[in-house]
Amino acid sequence: MKKLIIFLLAIASFAAIEWQNDFYKAHEASLKSGKPLFVFIERHNPPCRWCQLMKKRTLGDEEIANYINENFIPVKLVREKRDYPKELYPKYVPTIYVIKGQKVIKRVVGYWPKSDFLSDIEDLKRALEK
Repeated sequence: MKKLIIFLLAIASFAAIEWQNDFYKAHEASLKSGKPLFVFIERHNPPCRWCQLMKKRTLGDEEIANYINENFIPVKLVREKRDYPKELYPKYVPTIYVIKGQKVIKRVVGYWPKSDFLSDIEDLKRALEK
């Protein structure tokens, strides 16, 4: 029983990005809250190795997940579905866009390791606050 409780507490404390899956609803929430939109676009067919690594190693990191949840409205999209603005259709995946209002202020293409990604996203957040 003790092991079960410890296991459940460990699962509950695991941080994950609170993804939305509807670009337009997420954009509306972004406009209302004033938080920038954090858009992650991946490919499912065929599966994208770099997308999976980015989700698992970088975006799956507790520090990064908490940072994104606190500072952005995160939305995860699938490239093949095309259920988001045409201007955001990426040529390569994974692609991340940071959008403030109606303007794309940052585009990140490809896999980034945790340390590089966190540094870049923190610099971006500071720039947005000015």
